[in-house]
Amino acid sequence: MKRLCFESGSGVRLARFEERSLLPVSAACLVANAMRERLGTLCRADIDLRLWPPAIPQPAAWPVIFEGANVFVVRGSRSDAAVVLRPFDACALAGLLFGETAARSEAAALSRLETEITRRAVERLAPALASACGETRLDIASSLDAVTYFELHVLSPVSCSIGIALAREPQSAVTTPLRAAALSACAVATHVEITLASVRAHDLARLKPGDLLEARDATARLCANGRTCASGTCGVVRERYAFRVGNGA
Repeated sequence: MKRLCFESGSGVRLARFEERSLLPVSAACLVANAMRERLGTLCRADIDLRLWPPAIPQPAAWPVIFEGANVFVVRGSRSDAAVVLRPFDACALAGLLFGETAARSEAAALSRLETEITRRAVERLAPALASACGETRLDIASSLDAVTYFELHVLSPVSCSIGIALAREPQSAVTTPLRAAALSACAVATHVEITLASVRAHDLARLKPGDLLEARDATARLCANGRTCASGTCGVVRERYAFRVGNGA
């Protein structure tokens, strides 16, 4: 979804449209909390986790996100998703599942046992996606045409990231359209403009209170927010200034 944004700074700020995810941060927070609790139960450890909020990566970014990663596709009743574990993150998570908390300097290829244990762990973690995907189940597919992406950064007892890619944006809430009749009781500030005869510049510079300027004609315009609403004439009715709407209004 494209949203109108303004650059930071004072004075006149430039406007631009940015593509932003429709997935509420609150929904991603529910996923993060559920994932933290389930991962803590699996590893029997207190998990310190941070959320990187939902975003819509550019098309060129998706190959970078998925390159060399272990991708576990989760089918959901509302949207499919993928749990993305890049090599270092998969290695750190596999070590945590085996009770290892020491930091690793580089990623190593997972053994068949580590791969299977990681897959089963993701299967246990998949229900944490319910707030974004609905009822879920793990699939054997290894790729997904995704739209929205966010990450869960595990800070302790190990450091790793769990990427979540969603195949579908949430549907926008259907709202009742605003009709003109709903604005009929709103107060609108108006003013009247009168066309004056031409005045020489040096006379204009000498104006003082009480000076009179000649009107070019009796017509005037009724304006609201810079737009002409009606034309007519100005005058006095019962000692109050008034504007009479003309036939051409």
